[in-house]
Amino acid sequence: MSWINKILKGDRVIWVVMLMLGIISLIAVYSATSKEAYDNIGAYNKQILIRHAATVFGGFVTMFIASRINYRRYSRAIELVLLFCFILLIFTTFMGDRSHNASRSFMGFQPSEIAKIVLIVYLAKYIVIWNSRDYKFKDLIVPIFLPIFLIVTPIFPENLSTAAMLFTVCIVMLFIGQIKFKHILIILGIAVLGLTLYILTDETVATIRQNRYDKLVAEANLHPKDASLQERIKKKPRVSRVKTWQSRTKKEEGAVADSTARKTLKITDSNRQKMYAKMAVARGGLFGKGSGKSTQRNFLPKPYNDCIYAIIIEEYGLVGGAFVMLLYIILLTRTVLVMKKRPLTFGAMMSFGIAFILIMQAMINMGVSTGLLPITGQQLPFVSKGGTSMLMTGFAIGMILSVTRSVEDTENKERNEETTESETEEKVETEQIITES
Repeated sequence: MSWINKILKGDRVIWVVMLMLGIISLIAVYSATSKEAYDNIGAYNKQILIRHAATVFGGFVTMFIASRINYRRYSRAIELVLLFCFILLIFTTFMGDRSHNASRSFMGFQPSEIAKIVLIVYLAKYIVIWNSRDYKFKDLIVPIFLPIFLIVTPIFPENLSTAAMLFTVCIVMLFIGQIKFKHILIILGIAVLGLTLYILTDETVATIRQNRYDKLVAEANLHPKDASLQERIKKKPRVSRVKTWQSRTKKEEGAVADSTARKTLKITDSNRQKMYAKMAVARGGLFGKGSGKSTQRNFLPKPYNDCIYAIIIEEYGLVGGAFVMLLYIILLTRTVLVMKKRPLTFGAMMSFGIAFILIMQAMINMGVSTGLLPITGQQLPFVSKGGTSMLMTGFAIGMILSVTRSVEDTENKERNEETTESETEEKVETEQIITES
């Protein structure tokens, strides 16, 4: 086992947790993608499993690489990386691949996945810098508050849940980093004001876009041979995002109650994902149906992403679901231990921020799968199928492992120094005894 300890540096418990999540991911995705494989390939989903296994392996590779890098290096040139992420987010908003009325990716890559990690690293660095200084609110605007809004704002219209998570983590980090509470309240007030203005103007802006598009369609009909006009009308305008959010939070409309006074809910296109996820959880029971025996995977849209936790519960029951939840809780507690050993340091703040956003994402995914939260599109970290998420989650955990490795090395050094001092004292004492004799 000594060779394993030499290779896998850092907190061994975190390594075990991630190994367990990787195994769960392979089993759950293999089961959840059976319908997709049949529809697209017309055969069993071994090909999908091999591709996903390669992605999981890539996640462990990035984790290993990140764990071997001194975590202090992550703070170097982080300002330039943050600026690059901001430009990439703006580019994705206007030129990215549009799906479900939102632009979240560009050529299959999701910039928000890397942007949220970069912002946490940046914030951890500057919280530590400014925590020891005497400052006023205006002193923190450019180095701390402005970068938060520069990253969160482009994400917000396209992915509300990710923006809300990231902003919440930033606020919690500011609070733990002992930034003055009145300054945090000001930032919260500005955010609430911005959200209110967006909600009030979003529908108006969407209407203006639709009117322009209707005029363009009319003009294209008058000039059917104009290739440029025909090309422009292919890209339909985005509808109101506020309406999209409202549709996701509406309660399902029920049918007439039956003789047993139980409410039968209608399954529509808008509530299909939520209803079948609830059925999967309800049919899982305590111990589940067994591996690969899920039936709701055939009805859930993309069960290997947003609702993979529901498939896990259906096949392995509440016991399996509780075990997965426990793994994420262990990950958070191990990170909190780092904060207790190295309070208000860059490594501790960075580790906590990364772990906190991953655990928050996991809990939101679980809440959606069990019907406690509206549909958000959040994946289950290191379990759901997805290349960008898997690789960035692996790298983020590797950053935490790098911090734990540094803490471990420091503790071993201090322990060795204490041992050496103790041996020296014993040797001197022995020599004194011999001399006296």
